Amino acid sequence: MHGRAAHERSMSIEKRKSVAIIGAGASGLMAAWHAASGGARVTLFEKQRMPGRKVRATGNGRCNITNRNIDVSFYHGRNPQFVRNIFGRFGLDDTVSFFRRIGIPLVELEAGRLYPASLQASTVTQIFEYELEKLKVDIRLQRKIERIDPLDGALRLTTAGLEEEDFDAVILAAGGCAYPQLGASRSGYDLAAALGHTVHEPFPAILPVNITLKALHRLEGIKRDCSVSVMRSGRLADRSTGELLFTKYGISGPAALGISRTVNESIGAGEIPEIAIDFFPDTDADELDTLLAELWSEGGRPVSLSLCGLLRDRLCDTLLRIADVDPIAPVRGLSTDQRKVIAGVFKDLRLHPGAARSFNEAVVAAGGIDVGEVHAATLESKRVPNLHITGELLDIDGDSGGYNLQFAWSTGALAGTAASS
Repeated sequence: MHGRAAHERSMSIEKRKSVAIIGAGASGLMAAWHAASGGARVTLFEKQRMPGRKVRATGNGRCNITNRNIDVSFYHGRNPQFVRNIFGRFGLDDTVSFFRRIGIPLVELEAGRLYPASLQASTVTQIFEYELEKLKVDIRLQRKIERIDPLDGALRLTTAGLEEEDFDAVILAAGGCAYPQLGASRSGYDLAAALGHTVHEPFPAILPVNITLKALHRLEGIKRDCSVSVMRSGRLADRSTGELLFTKYGISGPAALGISRTVNESIGAGEIPEIAIDFFPDTDADELDTLLAELWSEGGRPVSLSLCGLLRDRLCDTLLRIADVDPIAPVRGLSTDQRKVIAGVFKDLRLHPGAARSFNEAVVAAGGIDVGEVHAATLESKRVPNLHITGELLDIDGDSGGYNLQFAWSTGALAGTAASS
């Protein structure tokens, strides 16, 4: 009996499904946990020397795990409704419950952002490493996968060192190409393309914006709450309100990051959009006109001095020069047209972006593998059986604030569960 039981256990082990995961980022770690919990023998390949390197850097080192306000409206791509199907199967509540289950309770901070209660991103990677070790996941670091080959119902992986191994299922979770300083690259797109998948050219999103008007560069270091809009073919395409940081090359800060995707998407399409800055977003045009009239009631004051109660001096002088007005000219010398131009610059300063800044500064890469070629319920490829694709590799990207990590957790969980079944 003892020998028979050992034989049955051996047979059971042999029947366990083998699952390989390429990439130990957010979706890869989540996929590994769910696949191993589902009974599969899991091998996790990571080309870096440690798992979760990008996860450790998210949320300024605090790891913005998700957002209380998760909704499809915060996502972009050619088919953002794909997100609705994903979250209907593994959404916000599932994510919060999962992290609590593995020992990471979440706390809510600004704008619905949820973080580990420790406020340390390293907590997340440490717990995942412990959990995966407990589940006997074989983590192979510094292993870059060069090829995926379908082979008699299996998938063969070939590493850069020409090691070959066959698996019943493979989860491609290699991440996008944003932030190459942390090891991001195009390798995941290349692997998918080699298997016949459509890859929409990635472009950087959630990053600063170059502005061609050099006069604006004098404002480097100044911050102000503004509304920033993007106009495409004369129509409003995007708008973001919040802190705007002026830099030596253009604009940054939350308000600029919020519209950067639309700006870069336009540039990639060969269109140069207009960027409109409203320096007084809480004051309508009529109210601003009334206020300026009051400030200009004393005609002997220099224009810049008349406005110093509204705008800090360097900002005021720069905007006046952009309006082609001498800051030291007396108010009484302003023509009606000049007054209108000044008010227009304050409420609707029109600018043009320069070339898109690099992936080195981008939080996420927009574009990627066409989601029409992937089953939403399982993340399995419609082109290659038993290949699942997750996270940032897909042509879905979210706004800043935990939305991209939520998509990674959700797709990883669904792919891991499906691959192990």
